[in-house]
Amino acid sequence: MVKKLSNTNYLHDISADPVAANERNRKYIDRFVSENYNGLVTKFSPLDGTINSSAFGALDKLNSTIISLYTDPNLHFADWEQANRYLSSKFTEKAIRVPVKKPVGNEVKEEKLE
Repeated sequence: MVKKLSNTNYLHDISADPVAANERNRKYIDRFVSENYNGLVTKFSPLDGTINSSAFGALDKLNSTIISLYTDPNLHFADWEQANRYLSSKFTEKAIRVPVKKPVGNEVKEEKLE
């Protein structure tokens, strides 16, 4: 008999299904993460002792957010400036964040046509 592996840190099953990365944005997200990850870790580390209702600490949430950026099929950056602006706002405190609209596929095409 094979026993099902489980992670007792989670209250529910976590899907092990692989999710494809959005290759269109990969280079922009890779650049942003390589340039800013250490600063983001420094920023989020003081908050890591706080656990939210999903049992995530601040660094868990940071890494989860980065992964979700890679796998979001609706996110389409037209260029580095747009990507940097959106990604920077994504990791700014909500109280001081200037809202930046999520760039999706149709908007990128419209911007290029104008």
